[in-house]
Amino acid sequence: MSILPALKYLACAAFMGVTALPATGETFAVKLGATTLGTLEYASDGGSARLVSQLNNTPLGVFNGSFTGTSKTISGAREFVGVSKSSRKDRTVTVQIADGRAMMTKVMPEDELTALSNPAKVPAGVVDPVVGVGLLASARSGCPDTVTIYDGRRVIALSPAGSALEGQVLTCEFAYRVIAGPGHLSPLKISSAKMQLVYATGAGPQDLRRISLKSGIFAVVLDRTD
Repeated sequence: MSILPALKYLACAAFMGVTALPATGETFAVKLGATTLGTLEYASDGGSARLVSQLNNTPLGVFNGSFTGTSKTISGAREFVGVSKSSRKDRTVTVQIADGRAMMTKVMPEDELTALSNPAKVPAGVVDPVVGVGLLASARSGCPDTVTIYDGRRVIALSPAGSALEGQVLTCEFAYRVIAGPGHLSPLKISSAKMQLVYATGAGPQDLRRISLKSGIFAVVLDRTD
């Protein structure tokens, strides 16, 4: 997975362990410079959430494809199902997490398994990608805390690295690091990036308006459209 597909995770509502959350939804345009590559939509309703990415205008069509991720509570555990489809490959990942620990992981096709697809090797304190993005989108007072995401193949830490408040705009800097498992896009194995979240503040609730991610020459921006 390259930095572009990685954004499918980064554009998943608040603390999914609670129930009766109000329905929320955000839509982002995914941009590379002045070019719009596609869209990313996030929605939550009660104890379930959904993240949908459509990339249909990537350079030379290399990373065109779709991702649909769902997360819901089943028998006390959080179950994530992620379906990726592209011209390069298709993949379906199912993960169950309870109390921050991976309990079950299934990856199809099986040649997409990694060492971290074994739940016993996954560190404690993880959430699935949809919940992870929701923790970013739902921050209502200041920058989010560290978020540690398990996607069935690797563990990613999003760690605060600074913030600035100018008028009614809060900018939060984060370090994006793969801390266990393979990096993105073999054989490049990209394992780190700089991430920035921009929130509108003011009289109403704090609102996530932009996500940007940069690694080397890659610099991708997600701008809210709704």
